[in-house]
Amino acid sequence: MQELIKVYFNNEQIIIPKSMDLLSFIKKYNLESYPVLGVKINNEIVDFNEKIKENCTIKFLYANDLDGNKIYKSALKYILIEAIKELYKDAEVYFEHSIDKGICFKIETEELLDDDTLNKIKLQMQKIIKQNIPFRKINVSKKDAIKYYEKINEKEKAYIIQGVLDPIVSLYQLNENYNYFYTSMPYSTGAITNFDLIYLGSNKFVLTFPVIGENMIVPKYQHYPLNMKAFSEYKSWIKSLGIESVADVNYLVSHNRIDDFIRTNELFLQKNILKEAEKIYAKGNIKLVLIAGPTSSGKTTTSKKLSLALKVYGLKIFNISIDDYYLNQEDMPKELVKKRDFESIDLIDINLLNKHLSQLLNHEEVKLPRYNFTIGEKEYNSKPVSIDDKTIIIIEGNHALNPKLLQNINEQQIHKIYVSPFAPLVLDRHNHLSTVDLRLIRRIVRDNQFRGVNVEDTIKSWQLVRKGEEKYIFPYMQDVDSVLNTSLIYEIGVLKVYAEPLLYSVSVNSPLYEEAKRLIEFLKIFYPIPSEYVEKSSLLREFIGGSIFK
Repeated sequence: MQELIKVYFNNEQIIIPKSMDLLSFIKKYNLESYPVLGVKINNEIVDFNEKIKENCTIKFLYANDLDGNKIYKSALKYILIEAIKELYKDAEVYFEHSIDKGICFKIETEELLDDDTLNKIKLQMQKIIKQNIPFRKINVSKKDAIKYYEKINEKEKAYIIQGVLDPIVSLYQLNENYNYFYTSMPYSTGAITNFDLIYLGSNKFVLTFPVIGENMIVPKYQHYPLNMKAFSEYKSWIKSLGIESVADVNYLVSHNRIDDFIRTNELFLQKNILKEAEKIYAKGNIKLVLIAGPTSSGKTTTSKKLSLALKVYGLKIFNISIDDYYLNQEDMPKELVKKRDFESIDLIDINLLNKHLSQLLNHEEVKLPRYNFTIGEKEYNSKPVSIDDKTIIIIEGNHALNPKLLQNINEQQIHKIYVSPFAPLVLDRHNHLSTVDLRLIRRIVRDNQFRGVNVEDTIKSWQLVRKGEEKYIFPYMQDVDSVLNTSLIYEIGVLKVYAEPLLYSVSVNSPLYEEAKRLIEFLKIFYPIPSEYVEKSSLLREFIGGSIFK
């Protein structure tokens, strides 16, 4: 008689034969209309060829959830690479950076590329998807993987694999090609359904895909030229210094040259802030500077540094944080609290903020609040303040660009700045440094350092935070006067020292174990950098501590 085991799946207990293969289990129990992209057994992603040998908990991964979405993106990128290789034998694909709901990539080839190229690539990708080609996981020795990538002139991949501690490396085979990614892959190309391509010109394209929580809908691409410019300028600058990938930064660390680069990097960001101050001063009539951006963008330090830069022009500066204008906890809309929608602008005391701004602009004395997040109330412990005609008010916060925030203020007197860490560094030609991952690691460190929030709670709340950004911040990016890039090329090496121990603390029994493991594997690529090299005025100090800006 065949032995039976218990499987906990979709909050139910199912009795199945011992050693049932995973693909048979998926075929029988996947009731969704979407393909399964991966499977977790006891919180760990396993290979599709696994057999279910003991009592366990099983979870299917779809493009609509955190782990599944990352698998979907990696598989889609691999299909794109394969399609371009089949169409253009001499072509090389380079994924440069993430953008809102997509990835920017370029194709290096002698072929003339245009809108027809776009349609050819799309059709070829759809053909590969329709063929339902398996992604085969191949375990090879580290030495053989390095030789392979050196042979095909992908030296940056060879370098990354060199840093892998395990003697065995997992590559994925698609047709006759092998590739190294930082996620698992689905069973076959047929698991990928929806995507889109946009041609930007100059051999640059955007790949878009379904986002988490949107039921497989591919969002319409919104072009933000200032964001693209921020990426492009930063990339050109680091390229002029001979830096394009993580391997180049690691080289500086291992050859004791990272301290000079850190100082140069800090000066580059400072130069951009000085240019922004000059732009504001040249306008001559600015009374309010609004600084907004998603969480962990460095808004606070940017506003303080911009304040100093504006003082160079003889201006007086008054800083206001929107965080100090949260509604008292007892006055917060109960529906938003119930949904844990703490990113909503409806939690801000807009009327009070506008009243105080009007009073300040009319040179009246105002007693400003400081929000106490421990008790959930505004406190009024400081002395009344007033400003004169030579003073610019800088307002920073997530909602600073939202038109609901400011009422009856002359638009001509407002200068709007969007800040975000647009990281142009790549891991290798097919794997870029995600802006979202960079912000998540910053937040993990800051939450632990200053807010007493453990790493699991930070990761658990991350998707809610991201949802809030999509709803309350990103829609207003197109109306800004400037974009400031707050990424530091060296910062992951510093953050690694703080983040790694926190991520290792996530138990294998935690539903967040796989995400913690993914971030650990990502951080392993970077050489650690001591925080003593980081200047006290650095934006990075906002996250690791020790900043001169209080």
